[in-house]
Amino acid sequence: MYSQNLTTIPLATESNLERLETDNLALLRSHGLAEYNTAEEIAFAMVISLEKLHFLTTSTSLTRHYLPFKISKKTGGKRIISAPKPELKAAQRWILENILEKLEVHNAAHGFCKNRSIVTNAKPHVGANVIVNIDLQNFFQSISYKRIKELFSGFGYSESTATIFGLICTTAEIAINGQINHTASENRHLPQGSPASPAISNLVCRNLDIRLAAIAENLGFCYTRYADDLTFSTSEDASSKISNLIKNTKFIIHGENFTVNDNKTKISSKSVQQEVTGVIVNTQLNISKKTLKAFRATLYQIEQEGLSGKSWGKSTNLIAAITGFANYVAMINPDKGAEFKSSVERIKQKYGGSQTDEVRF
Repeated sequence: MYSQNLTTIPLATESNLERLETDNLALLRSHGLAEYNTAEEIAFAMVISLEKLHFLTTSTSLTRHYLPFKISKKTGGKRIISAPKPELKAAQRWILENILEKLEVHNAAHGFCKNRSIVTNAKPHVGANVIVNIDLQNFFQSISYKRIKELFSGFGYSESTATIFGLICTTAEIAINGQINHTASENRHLPQGSPASPAISNLVCRNLDIRLAAIAENLGFCYTRYADDLTFSTSEDASSKISNLIKNTKFIIHGENFTVNDNKTKISSKSVQQEVTGVIVNTQLNISKKTLKAFRATLYQIEQEGLSGKSWGKSTNLIAAITGFANYVAMINPDKGAEFKSSVERIKQKYGGSQTDEVRF
């Protein structure tokens, strides 16, 4: 059978299987999730053929399911995005809408969450005496197929069903020097570019968030996470607690199979500019006056002279860059944001758009 090609299910007694199926069904219902026992049921629910489902869960050098491209990082360099092809993307979106979005993430998680944003992530840290920023290295790639399969099993899905969902949501493709390579099946990982990946990352990180929130509270700190950016803050005199916080945080992160990017660990006192996911939080949510002044000048120049020769940030898509930054400002300062958004709209009406910000290979 199809499911036997995907996984080998251990032998069990009939009574044990019945009890396991009953427990799994109760677990699924407690999460508000539908039951899918076979590949045929999954294919039917996704409105695709069984053959197509098999194709989407198979990865070889002849079956490329992703189109990789590069985008600019705010800190410099390029980030590789693996965009799933339409059929796989549709299957991933089905999993997102029918399973992942029905599950709760930890309160400390603010990235990719409904009604949460960089603003809600930054707000708890306004006016802090000390802020500690910690970054997770290779965040999406470090979330393995094994962890994702275990995630679906934990919701109550059977071994074979969890295997199918895990295969759909991971990739065996990695880009090295512009060339696509296929890893061993056990090295499949979460792709950055799938519509399901952000939600999966938050659910995988739930235990990490629970543990970090607990150690933070124990030491008198507040904790939030936006994707791979972890922030701790306190209004107390924390000089004697910071080393303990960082030591325990690294221990927990390692225990949850993530890695700290030591180059991005930062400790900021209130005597210097404190930032959380790019937002200044010393006394109130803000963006630096220097940045706002530069953006206003850029918009004025574009409106007067046109798009040619102008730039904002590291993006090659000027219209997308100024639109995104205007929306970003509006989230933090609605009045200034409204001013900038009006300028951007005038520019769009006058000059139109530009090329996309990606380099395919």
